Amino acid sequence: PPSTVTVVEYRYPDWNHYFMTASPSDIAIMDSGVFPGWERTGRTFLAYPLEGTLGTPVCRFFSASFAPRSSHFYSAIPTDCAAVMTYPAWIYEGDAFRALLPAADGSCATGTEPLYRLYNDGQGGAPNHRYTTDLAVRADMIAQGWIPEGRGTLGVNACVPAP
Repeated sequence: PPSTVTVVEYRYPDWNHYFMTASPSDIAIMDSGVFPGWERTGRTFLAYPLEGTLGTPVCRFFSASFAPRSSHFYSAIPTDCAAVMTYPAWIYEGDAFRALLPAADGSCATGTEPLYRLYNDGQGGAPNHRYTTDLAVRADMIAQGWIPEGRGTLGVNACVPAP
């Protein structure tokens, strides 16, 4: 089987913002409390490592132009990445991990599961996205006013290895 990495999710409760990373150095920094207020949600999912060749790189952007809030944006869909590159407020930080692209209808290949993307529609004064493989989490975020984004009717941004 292909090698995988674990992507760890964090939340900043005061802003209801989410951040995810597969980078061991990012995880160490987040867990150390360098950025007070961020906490692990207990949610993770698998992805393919950047060093591999399976899948497509998932781009990662950062913006602090919503001060005092900041936000990250990720996508496996190349047109999303290209579009965000045109916005000066977003800084390209590199690629976060690799994933497979979903079909146009949002379906994923055997052995993978959908990674859903949800957008907060600027609630709280700054954009933020949450990424999850869990349909119950997806439903909860929609109940809070978050909007599904991505391919198909469910908003699939990528296909990641099934556990």
